[in-house]
Amino acid sequence: MLNTRYRKLTGLHAGHVYEVKAPANEMDAPMRWSLQSETDAEQKLIVAEDELSNPSRWQPVG
Repeated sequence: MLNTRYRKLTGLHAGHVYEVKAPANEMDAPMRWSLQSETDAEQKLIVAEDELSNPSRWQPVG
């Protein structure tokens, strides 16, 4: 999962590509991940694993 890239499909930053950097907290269930924007290093998100697997919100980038 680390270093996997996703394109955000909804919301304010739709179209931006984010890279999975680290688990947000190893004790969370479901797992939550810390993502960082490829174009703005200051822009970070915490996203639940089940949300990342939702194809209407996130698209994996090869």
